[in-house]
Amino acid sequence: MVSEKKFLIFLLTVLAITANGCSSRNTPIEISPYSVPVEQVLSSAGKNRIQIENFLNKYRSPEERQAAQFLVANLPPCDRASVSAEQLSENLEYAFLARRSTPWGRDVSWTDFLHYVLPHRVSQEQAANWRKLFYEELLPVVSRCGSMEEAVLAVNLWCFSKTGFQSTQRWDQNPLMTINRGWGRCEEAVILTVCALRSVGIPARQVMVPAWQHSNDNHTWTEVMVDGKWHYIESANPDYGLDHAWFTGSARKAPLVISYAYGQIAHPDFPVMGRPFGCTLINTTARYAPAGKTEIEVIGPDEKAAAGTKVYFSVFNYASFRPVAAKLTDAEGKAEITLGPGSVLVSAVQGNSSAFVGSTWIPGEQAERSKIQLRLMPDNIPQGNIFFRFAYNDNLAMTAPPRNSEGSQKADFEAIKKDRLRRFEGMAAGAANFNGKSAEGIVKAGLNVPEILLALQNCPDEYYSSLQKVIASMDTADLVKITAGDLISNVEFAYRARKEASEKGIRYDDNIFEDFVLNPRIMYEQMRFWRTALYRKFNTSDSGSVEKTLHKIGRAIESLTIIQRGPLGCSLGPLGVLASGTFSSEHEKGIFATAAIRSAGIPARYLDEQGWVEFYDGTDWQPFYPDNSSETGNRNATIASSAYYAPWQTIKFSLPGFASGHRQAQYFKDFTVSRLNNDGYFSIVEKTINGKGNDKDNTWEINIPAEDSYLISAERNKFNEPNISVIRIERPRPRSSKQ
Repeated sequence: MVSEKKFLIFLLTVLAITANGCSSRNTPIEISPYSVPVEQVLSSAGKNRIQIENFLNKYRSPEERQAAQFLVANLPPCDRASVSAEQLSENLEYAFLARRSTPWGRDVSWTDFLHYVLPHRVSQEQAANWRKLFYEELLPVVSRCGSMEEAVLAVNLWCFSKTGFQSTQRWDQNPLMTINRGWGRCEEAVILTVCALRSVGIPARQVMVPAWQHSNDNHTWTEVMVDGKWHYIESANPDYGLDHAWFTGSARKAPLVISYAYGQIAHPDFPVMGRPFGCTLINTTARYAPAGKTEIEVIGPDEKAAAGTKVYFSVFNYASFRPVAAKLTDAEGKAEITLGPGSVLVSAVQGNSSAFVGSTWIPGEQAERSKIQLRLMPDNIPQGNIFFRFAYNDNLAMTAPPRNSEGSQKADFEAIKKDRLRRFEGMAAGAANFNGKSAEGIVKAGLNVPEILLALQNCPDEYYSSLQKVIASMDTADLVKITAGDLISNVEFAYRARKEASEKGIRYDDNIFEDFVLNPRIMYEQMRFWRTALYRKFNTSDSGSVEKTLHKIGRAIESLTIIQRGPLGCSLGPLGVLASGTFSSEHEKGIFATAAIRSAGIPARYLDEQGWVEFYDGTDWQPFYPDNSSETGNRNATIASSAYYAPWQTIKFSLPGFASGHRQAQYFKDFTVSRLNNDGYFSIVEKTINGKGNDKDNTWEINIPAEDSYLISAERNKFNEPNISVIRIERPRPRSSKQ
């Protein structure tokens, strides 16, 4: 029996905890279910740790405290290195405000609120302060709606008023960038739409087909919860309603559909595809297409179960096999996955042993997908022909449904579109008035044109010409968010670094300067202007020489710590790597090294397909290896570098189905050269290749480094199903000398 005194002490302790929430200042951190991941995030936040701690320590109510910890526990590396306490606080407080001020807000379960309303991001966009802005504009809109469904359609119409569809670039725009630009591709329309829905308390998430099998590319759309049930909509497109979109028929042939949730969900509505850091991948294929579960068994070359082996599933898309999913085998060498109809290439690698198997399931012909067995064999070479199918008799299949925008509604939508475009026409006129010759480059900035004009107005005369060239060459996605101050400082510090590098013996012409020093973009990273911070750390004046500068950069890279990154959040850019002292991929190291070298006034470029950087020594381009800077300048440091810097091999070929007199085969669309990744999946060679086709006989001649690769092409039948040819291009072996 518990004594009255002990019971009183216990009760007072409980009351104290309830009154103070889970604040780490007043109670043990172990009380929080997020204590361990929160500490892991803080330990890799670098200089930004204080911002995240300030955010965590701000809240006292149990709900807000738990919400704050939930956000931080799942922060991707890019956010933990850069997001401010103010930004996180605005996101949290306006999420709670929407929960309290909308008719449906409190009906959303706490779990759905955490995973699908509270999150500050949707995909791999750069974090931005969108929530307050969207809430203030959309609350009056949804307050006039009579139901949650009506509110969803009203929000989607609002998104349509802000953007239209157009292909953009490989990295994602955040919602404010998409509004500034007036255009976005499907994933950027999703990011805008999901943010807009969340801003008024409506649960929403991104859903994606990673790659189609019946056509090229992929698609992503929005799933929204209405009265406790998930529905899909075409993002920022009012022509369709709930569960009604142009892709409805296409989704019936989807090999895999994945929905994304922020954080780790205990009991999702469909099977879990994976739980990478900060995210739950939910396999929602069965919502959209016939789907079935299949078991995969991997047997090693020793005839034993291959436990802990990663198995990849690839579809044929853009003339190569594109991985869409991966599963890890259990202790018995087994894994399970739910897939839609059609064919996939299933592959696995363990050391020098591998296996490649095609798996096909056609509804109506087979009850289910057969069990897949992979027998790993040493020195296995995947080559030959394989036929992929996906066409089947589908009584439920729907073509693109009819549009809703008929009559007066269609006229309303056209008026909204014209009003959106009119704003950009006004910006174009202002740019032309300011500088007619440069207007074409300036107008790419969309609604951010005033910031570009301010930079040109305040730029010192000595840098003006270079600033004009930078603006003309910059990606639109960078121009729509850049500030005048960043534009000017980028030019000023680039000139300063060039002068100092010249004094150390590195001289080059203006074209090299503009492309490989002044240019702030390295590859597909999200743009944050890094030059000032990196110059102060790596300039040649402080280092004393170019050689010492490169050595200093190498030492900085060696000191970095690798951390986990999930599919949410952009890559760590140069500033993020510098601030956190971490990296989450080899590409991040390469981009950081390139930016650091450029910041010192030394021309540099990142060879992402090779995995190293090149710098210009005043005479020629030399390799810099982020993983092994001691080999700087050594072109034979690795097998790959020896092949790259040696004379490339030439191959000549013709393709089945492209005989003389037919249309010329196109690279990427009709055939590719692909490398076999060490993990057992193919990667298309996009840059390390050159060649041309002969229109007279439809033959091709291409040059590639002398290394193992694969020529992949396909002939397609009347259903567009591919008969795939895989031919190994073996690197030339050195001839043995005669004795």
